[in-house]
Amino acid sequence: MRECKKNIIDITKILIFLILFVLIFIFLTYIMKPINVNLKNIAGFYNEEKNSLDMVYIGGSAAFVYWQPLKAYEDEGIASYNFAVNSIQAESYKYMIKEVLEYQNPKLILIDARAYSYRDNEKKGPQSAYYYNLTTGMAFSKNRYDFINDNVLSVLGDDPINYHFDLFKYHTNRDGIDVKNSIKIMLGMYENIYKGFGIYQRVHPIVKQDFQTNEQTPVSLETEKILIDLLEYIKTIDCEILFIVSPYSMPKEDKEIYNYIEEKIVKNGFNFLDTNEYYDELNLNFDTNFYNNNHVNIFGAEKYTNFLEGYIKENYDLPDRRNDDNYDSWDKLLTNWHKQVDKTKDKINIMIEEEDWYEA
Repeated sequence: MRECKKNIIDITKILIFLILFVLIFIFLTYIMKPINVNLKNIAGFYNEEKNSLDMVYIGGSAAFVYWQPLKAYEDEGIASYNFAVNSIQAESYKYMIKEVLEYQNPKLILIDARAYSYRDNEKKGPQSAYYYNLTTGMAFSKNRYDFINDNVLSVLGDDPINYHFDLFKYHTNRDGIDVKNSIKIMLGMYENIYKGFGIYQRVHPIVKQDFQTNEQTPVSLETEKILIDLLEYIKTIDCEILFIVSPYSMPKEDKEIYNYIEEKIVKNGFNFLDTNEYYDELNLNFDTNFYNNNHVNIFGAEKYTNFLEGYIKENYDLPDRRNDDNYDSWDKLLTNWHKQVDKTKDKINIMIEEEDWYEA
């Protein structure tokens, strides 16, 4: 009897130790993660009220520095979010859509098509840092597990263990530690007050290129396989899909790639919109509305959002949430939104006057 009691005590001690170890491991995992735009964009998504988003914009910086969810809400009542990180890779999209559908039931998903134009580029294609941009913010789930297991070893040739357990990657991190926000992220309570939009005080004149061509350049067999796999998957979901290219200094080489993937996408029954075809309608100023060849600044983003919200209103049936009491929290974000937008515009106007151009 005494021996049995001793065994129970020993087992209890072991269980307590294991529970404490797991809790400490989880706590340190979140504390050591770098708090950056990628983590904020993904973590903020989980704080959105379940099934409250009517549109989600999936992609990279070509999404989150372009589409302004709060402006679109104020103008047209569109409840949207940018589920996007820097240098997103095309093989991530299926898993990102699955993640979105686990928490939301959007009527429309926009997919940043630029990921297909640069995936085969040695510098912009799959790299460990680009995978971490996404996995670090994703909630621990089977979907996250599947993305890592399906891609890390086969595409990058890396050991998946560091991607599954963030602490192995970030245990030496000493920069950007923010205990308060880390705890909020751990508890799924971090609020992204811009709904995934990135505000930057940057400007640089760029050259508008002559990209018009009907020629096509095929993507690699691997990238095409990823695209076809995504197209087959989204045929199974009850949601409208729009593949979109945001405006930038596009060379003909890129347009040839978009011509190729557009044909694949349209043949499979999905819509494709290259907004570079609408420079006049967008009224873009290539001297003041960009901060490098690939990204607009706050002025360009405002014009892009104006154009795209009009396009969405004309082509898709999204509800107007402005008079819905369930969206009062969105209204409360608008005062700070206007303040930050005005502050950013003022700073950029000074930079333009002084020719203080942003250098990456």
